[in-house]
Amino acid sequence: MGAFKHRIFLVLAVAALGAATPQAWAAEGGAAPADGPVFVKMQSISFSVIGPDNKIQKEIQVLINLQLEPGKVEAVLDPFKRRLQDAYLISCSELWDSQPKDAPPVSGEEIKAKLLQVTTDIVGPGTVKAVLLLGIGERSHVR
Repeated sequence: MGAFKHRIFLVLAVAALGAATPQAWAAEGGAAPADGPVFVKMQSISFSVIGPDNKIQKEIQVLINLQLEPGKVEAVLDPFKRRLQDAYLISCSELWDSQPKDAPPVSGEEIKAKLLQVTTDIVGPGTVKAVLLLGIGERSHVR
């Protein structure tokens, strides 16, 4: 009987530790743990750049994460995610459309600065600390 009680105790202890995750804290409206940053993976942004001849010049894909300010959890972004995705698509499209055909590629720093400004405008200050670029893919269609 002692072994049975010991196993029950271990199961309850593991269950209690499993509930002490950042996701569980966010679901309960709590704060993130103070020991590390919180990153939110956003959906990829994909679009085509159309040239003056109404043909696709290139296709672009941008992958980003948002780093939240300390003490913030992903749940604070949930009401804004759709608006953010739409605004990111428009902003990135404008960045690439404004480049002359023979200009060098858009710099990562320029993209991050633009997306951080868009994010702050939508979510408000004090929520997102940084925009992190995971990847930028650019495929030319000009032959």
